[in-house]
Amino acid sequence: MSSVTSWSNSWIGPKNHMLTVEDARSRVLASVAAVGTEEVLVADALGRVAAQGLSAPHGLPRFDNSAMDGYAVKLEDCGAASPAAPAELLVVGEVRAGDPGDVEVGPGAAVRIMTGAPIPPGADAIVPVEDTEESGDRVLIKAAPFPGAHVRRAGGDVLEGSVVVGAGTVLGPGEMALIASLGLSPLSVYRRPRVSIVVTGDELVSPEEVPGPGQIRNSNSVALQALVRAAGGEPLVFRSVPDGLDETRAAFAGAAKEADLVISSGGVSMGRYDFVRDVIGELGRIDLWRVAMQPGKPVVLGAIGDVPFLGLPGNPVSIHIGFEQFVRPALKRMQGMSAVLRPTLRARLTEALDKRPGRLNFVRVTLARDDAGWAATPTGPQGSHIQSSLLNCHGVARFEIDESHLDPGSDVVVEVWSLPEEETVT
Repeated sequence: MSSVTSWSNSWIGPKNHMLTVEDARSRVLASVAAVGTEEVLVADALGRVAAQGLSAPHGLPRFDNSAMDGYAVKLEDCGAASPAAPAELLVVGEVRAGDPGDVEVGPGAAVRIMTGAPIPPGADAIVPVEDTEESGDRVLIKAAPFPGAHVRRAGGDVLEGSVVVGAGTVLGPGEMALIASLGLSPLSVYRRPRVSIVVTGDELVSPEEVPGPGQIRNSNSVALQALVRAAGGEPLVFRSVPDGLDETRAAFAGAAKEADLVISSGGVSMGRYDFVRDVIGELGRIDLWRVAMQPGKPVVLGAIGDVPFLGLPGNPVSIHIGFEQFVRPALKRMQGMSAVLRPTLRARLTEALDKRPGRLNFVRVTLARDDAGWAATPTGPQGSHIQSSLLNCHGVARFEIDESHLDPGSDVVVEVWSLPEEETVT
């Protein structure tokens, strides 16, 4: 099940040393590789990633066909036809979509034709039905067509042999329709990474339970399941593990058995009952621990055997931020993608912000666009426990590591999670 390429020696570093987000993400991405492939029917390929380039086995359209309902004619028979001086032709047959189109258009003849039907032999133009008048076995042509009028030429859309989908392409409805038209189903795609999720904490009960004194509902497992699915992964395990060394060891050893990646929440700090780092070091190795970011400073990258592991803090907002910065890019890379980061845009901040320098802050914001461009407004209090800050959140504004104050109107980079309806990044 391994997707590991190589691991450095166990690394924790000096007590006060913290990696930048970019350095930590580089380590994460270097620790994972694309998982295996599988064949799927094109109808089941939405959101999957093509494992190899696909070339057209034939052109599209496959044959010359009509773009209009009307009549297939010879140009020479229509002359300078007009409403005042129409050309009169003999209707010798009809070709519908799906017909072989073998009714020949001879001199002075026309063939009734439907949209998508093959162009019959001898015809070199289509006259739309609205420019004609049919009476019995005759049709009056009231407008002279131009050469090739309303004829869709074979290969006019896609040339035979051309690459239509490159390796690493995320397949959307457009790609799927083209693949289907070319008969390239089934096709090879990267398998969805299998992700085991371990959530730690004595205080956790299921979302359906009524918490007792000191207990809280386990929202982290729900969030991580949704985040993994949204990133193209397949969640495998949803375990809530008490804060005990033996229980933690057993949970992580089991979680790695069928997984391509193990992720967890909680237990990665320095508290008396934070056992995750110790267990991962025992079962495998640790490559990094702390990152100069807020929220979400404690992040563990390591391995359980040869299965990569990413441990996130327990605070709900820290999970979202840590997932976006590290887990989501890793899952994209494991699916064979080269572009693994969210798009960004520049926006003006609408409120003042303050912090101590030394960490990169990710400020949850809503976005709006006006004549002056994009505006970013913080979603409210920004504590790592404030789950409501994720509501109506379009992304995070980067409050850079060396900055301590931003005035309203300051230019900020926003990592975009979504956009307001009817808006696009420009």
